[in-house]
Amino acid sequence: MTSVRDRLREATAEIHQALHGAAPFARIAEGEMDRQGYGALLQMLHRYHVMMAGPCEAGAAALAAPELALAHRARIAALEQDMAFLGVKPERGAVDIAGNAGFCIGCLYTVQGSTLGGKVIFRQLDRLLPTSDGRRFFEGTPQDSAHWRLLCQKLEQQDRLCEVVEGAHHAFARFGALVSAVSENPVPRPRSPASGARLIQSA
Repeated sequence: MTSVRDRLREATAEIHQALHGAAPFARIAEGEMDRQGYGALLQMLHRYHVMMAGPCEAGAAALAAPELALAHRARIAALEQDMAFLGVKPERGAVDIAGNAGFCIGCLYTVQGSTLGGKVIFRQLDRLLPTSDGRRFFEGTPQDSAHWRLLCQKLEQQDRLCEVVEGAHHAFARFGALVSAVSENPVPRPRSPASGARLIQSA
């Protein structure tokens, strides 16, 4: 029997792959990112994680895993620390309102999943930043792997897969839209399995 995690991975593979090749991350991988561009990337990442804070908190509550909500808050704090090191100020943006439990769990899956990939980016930033200062968001914490295993374990207890997939697509689409705003090559929007719009309010 196919696991929920495998079904989520398959459902989001297209947009996930597109984001891997997005211009800001490609410049980091190729050693072509400068500090100004990196500062702009951190601002974008901060906007995204603040935007997704409500659904992530609700998703963690639905999974009875408060440590995942704390981990998301810690990532926002790490971004703010990195921006302060670079002299970059956070930008106000939109925030998402939490939807149903399955939808929020899907959002949390997408956002939490980026922590492991961030460790690859941390290593790719060696040329730009010689110490951990300015890139602690990507460095993550020793608990990241345990948090991911916990999330994957909790996912297998979910039976409303359509709602979870919808939330995962939503979170990927939000991220893709923000990346496109700072990229020469827009990230294609995923083909969502559901068309239900989610309410957005200005911060």
